[in-house]
Amino acid sequence: MAVSFDRIAGVYDATRWSGVPPEVMKSLLNAMNELFAGCRTILDVGIGTGRFAEYLNYSGFEVVGIDVSLSMMARAREKRIRSLVRADAHYLPFRDRVFDGAIMVHVLHLVRDWVRVVGEVGRVTGRVIVAEVENGEGFSPRSRYLELRKEMGYPLDRFNDGEAGLRRVVPPATVKLVGDYWTDVDVHEEIDSFDRRKSSVSWDVPAEVNDKIIQRLHSENPEKTVRRRETVEVVGWDPAQLRHLNTPAKIR
Repeated sequence: MAVSFDRIAGVYDATRWSGVPPEVMKSLLNAMNELFAGCRTILDVGIGTGRFAEYLNYSGFEVVGIDVSLSMMARAREKRIRSLVRADAHYLPFRDRVFDGAIMVHVLHLVRDWVRVVGEVGRVTGRVIVAEVENGEGFSPRSRYLELRKEMGYPLDRFNDGEAGLRRVVPPATVKLVGDYWTDVDVHEEIDSFDRRKSSVSWDVPAEVNDKIIQRLHSENPEKTVRRRETVEVVGWDPAQLRHLNTPAKIR
């Protein structure tokens, strides 16, 4: 089962992608459109609030979205996404290759068995599987949070590398760099977002442990802002690459 975002459906759009420059977001959406050229039907795996499905729907594709969160899908419905199915990505309720394309954005770090999910998406897709991949240089409160929770006896039991990890394991057929920029990060604002439990990596951590992690993060980073480089890619795989994925146990 995937992690449900019911608890933050009301603030999701305001807390995700808000720091991405508009020109980068425009390039990202255009690149997705290009990779789906020749497709008619698209499966949005983990559709959430429908941020990307809304654009694809407007671009003329027939989008079907799945998610485990009814609250998130209610937000997608407000964006006029009508074909919504509550489903677990580990067991997609669709026939083989019934969709021309599929999209995965911020999904694989949330599921129990990412290899199975990737295989299922490959099974139901005929032409192309598209993902957005981010990488950064510089201090990351999220990465340090994960290190500290492991140090305190609560390691994350999911595939934290997500779509970026899949990109390393299986080289995509197509890669489009859509953003490469530097940004000033308010360190303590980002740290406080973990204190307010806005990130899924903090949800299963006991309150007293979370408090200790937040205190460590603040004490280790006395400066207010840091510079961080962000890169954003849109990548596409041939579904055949992912249908029978074999990967070393150490990265599972």
